[in-house]
Amino acid sequence: MRIGFTLFCYLIISVALSSPALSASQEYQSRPGDWVVRTKASKIDGAFERIAARLGRNLGQKQSVQIRKFMTSSEFATLIIRGGSFSDTKAALRQDPEVAYAEPNYLFHALGRMDPVPNDARFGALWGLKNTGQADAAGQIGSEGSDIHVSPVWAEGITGSRSIKVAVIDTGIDGVHPDLQANVDVANGYDFVSQTVGGADDHNHGTHCAGTIGALANNGVGVAGVNWNVTLIPIKFLDSRGSGTLENAVQSIQYATRLKVDIMSNSWGGGPFTQALYDAIEDAKKQGILFVAAAGNDSNNNDSRATYPAGYEIDNVLSVAATDNRDRLAGFSNYGARTVHVAAPGVKILSTLKGGGYGAMSGTSMATPHVAGMAALLLSANPSLGYGQLKDLIIRSSDPVRGLSRKVISKGRVNVYNAIHGIFPVTEGPDSTKWRDVSYPVESAHPYENGKAVSFEVKVPGAKYLRIVFDQVDTESGYDFVEVKQPRGEVVESLSGSQKAYTSDYVEGDAAEIWIRADSSVNKWGFKVSKVQAIY
Repeated sequence: MRIGFTLFCYLIISVALSSPALSASQEYQSRPGDWVVRTKASKIDGAFERIAARLGRNLGQKQSVQIRKFMTSSEFATLIIRGGSFSDTKAALRQDPEVAYAEPNYLFHALGRMDPVPNDARFGALWGLKNTGQADAAGQIGSEGSDIHVSPVWAEGITGSRSIKVAVIDTGIDGVHPDLQANVDVANGYDFVSQTVGGADDHNHGTHCAGTIGALANNGVGVAGVNWNVTLIPIKFLDSRGSGTLENAVQSIQYATRLKVDIMSNSWGGGPFTQALYDAIEDAKKQGILFVAAAGNDSNNNDSRATYPAGYEIDNVLSVAATDNRDRLAGFSNYGARTVHVAAPGVKILSTLKGGGYGAMSGTSMATPHVAGMAALLLSANPSLGYGQLKDLIIRSSDPVRGLSRKVISKGRVNVYNAIHGIFPVTEGPDSTKWRDVSYPVESAHPYENGKAVSFEVKVPGAKYLRIVFDQVDTESGYDFVEVKQPRGEVVESLSGSQKAYTSDYVEGDAAEIWIRADSSVNKWGFKVSKVQAIY
């Protein structure tokens, strides 16, 4: 079977298995008949042939087994099994004395999507790098300063170094793009789809991510990356449709680890917990490599349901949510106050495309290279930083943002200038011990109406702060939203999808507004509130 990984421009599936030895579910897409196997044999030679022979005996003569060994590790192979049921194959592999674990070859997908709007290949369009309040590619006017604050660092002469190696594990990179060519190491690139050297892009997603990390600057062409100088290594495991397998995802990480890269940029995800992927990332950690990963595009709380690979609880994993040009969490972005580390620009991001082009994409896929690029820039300024120091620096130096305070560990959006200069902003808010419950029933229609925006006023006389306790929220994920606002003003919380027993961020004063905004298609249950909380 095959895992499918998705580009984070959109994703993902994940469930921690009760037993790490074998995948317990066929809920996730995989390549039929393929199993990724790690052997525990002390004598590796012939181990997979012995495993295949035992499978043949256990499953009967109508079944056949082919062996495709990993080029990156003698302990791994993919067994291509034709015949025999999923459950019988799983049981036989679990019982085999030489199998450490075996997992379906799950499918993963790119987590980014092309925005079908005109784009302008000028630095002024790169709001994620320098936001002056300009409109994004869809025309939304931004908020000045809602960017990663990298231009003041460039002004200090910190523009990156080609000694820093970033593995872009994705759909490949257009290595002859005029805005990338000088920074792309094609010789060390590899395509695990076709098993060829180079890692050329036949999709667009990987080239787009690469441009944000390290498009050339001051060359009179197109856009600029976070790093003007860096070494980008294209490691392709996602095919022309943006999909790839567990087998090739693991080999990509192992290959990048073997190259001793400094950072891996991973704008993809999909599938459940897998021990093989966990082990590959763990091995990268042992080599001191930071693994930057997209949080996913399902409007999902990753604290409740993990998204992989961003959800692996390994010290070198840095999970990234996406923001828009007003510092708001993107409606599609996954989040998690305990499991998603930082947020970065990810909506209508202009960057490079294959064939020498440029275009805008949205997704946590686009947020991830902002952070991978930031990590590379920090390393260029201080190469002695370990992955743990680098991760901690990126988290602690983030700019506090009210709407992100309960969405990501950093409570804000990344800030390169702060990180370079060791500035760690303090997040302030009301005293959490003083909240008091106030009965306040209010709810939407069930189901709510399509194509409308409906508001509900909440007022608690004498309150200095208010927050809303939602019994339930159920809207079309990524399209319909429940918002908590200051009266006629700032949105302090925006929810989409399904939530239960959820407490919003606070508003200042004794009044708030709850809005439900729906598009013209699917309408779901809506929301219900029984109480609010106040500080007097």
